[in-house]
Amino acid sequence: MTEFSAPVGVNQEQCHGLGRVLAKYSFREDFYHRPFLSVNLDAEAKSRLYFFSVGICHQTWNLANPAANLYGWDYLEEGFLQVFNKSSWLADPFAVSKVSLFDIANELATYFVPPLSSVSSLDRLEERSRLYFDMAEKLINNFDGSVLQLLHQAEGKAGGSTGIYKLLEVFEAYSDPLRKKSSFFLKLLSDAHLFFVKDTENLIPVMDYHMQRVLLRTGSVEVYDSELRKALLFRQELFDDFSIREACLKASSLIAAHAGKGVLQMNDVLYMLGRSCCLDHPLCASGRCAKQPCSLTRTLFLDHHPKCIFTEVCKGAHSSKYRRLWNPVVKTHYY
Repeated sequence: MTEFSAPVGVNQEQCHGLGRVLAKYSFREDFYHRPFLSVNLDAEAKSRLYFFSVGICHQTWNLANPAANLYGWDYLEEGFLQVFNKSSWLADPFAVSKVSLFDIANELATYFVPPLSSVSSLDRLEERSRLYFDMAEKLINNFDGSVLQLLHQAEGKAGGSTGIYKLLEVFEAYSDPLRKKSSFFLKLLSDAHLFFVKDTENLIPVMDYHMQRVLLRTGSVEVYDSELRKALLFRQELFDDFSIREACLKASSLIAAHAGKGVLQMNDVLYMLGRSCCLDHPLCASGRCAKQPCSLTRTLFLDHHPKCIFTEVCKGAHSSKYRRLWNPVVKTHYY
């Protein structure tokens, strides 16, 4: 495990270039009407659906249902829709608070067993169950078991001492100082028209490993420390990735500003691109996306997708020194 404080920086020119390209594209409205956002549940149940699913959404490399072509977050969406549509006790924080972590783990596992398999692909169950119990218990202790009460207390604010970011800090699952899960939860609430942010200037971009990889490969975030760069090239485990994530957040905000897009919308571009166009064998070098159909075509209007949308400005598209960069490898429940 490597531990050091490495200088990283934001390449503003690259961010401007990516933003200029992204400004040419528009988002597909049908993506924001998918079942996970349009499910017929009352407001409290729907808010809990997002609260609990996002709370245990981290490091989902192994979560997969190949038969249904569902991987990572997509499979988590499908599984949690079943949890709430079938009225599992996992949907009720009061019921969750009365059972053991072993019970929570077993119940969670049942919703992520792919066809023709007897084994759940949802891993790190002990950790996820602990986070799940903590969410239920503290939701009861602090907000009478109601996510809507939490939202009501925030009064439409993201930042500040009473905003949703601060209120979510009480939950271990949402304790990330860089707010990845909190921002993603906020994005889902906003997309589902359950919460309307008044202070949009306080919104923090969603940032996970797929997005970090894209920002590093495009050169939007530059790594100047040779040891850190080596660790990224060879996918070595790091003690933490705070400096890289912090730079990535700044870069994502800059790209959004240059593109004229919302800060949270960057999740629907960089995340989708990272998990499909810019994975182990990026589109710019291999000529194909890792997922079929490409994840990015679900969010952007892309009638024909023979090359990455950022090819003309991406450093990785023209240099293997950037293309070989990988996202930081860290053990965390933050993302």
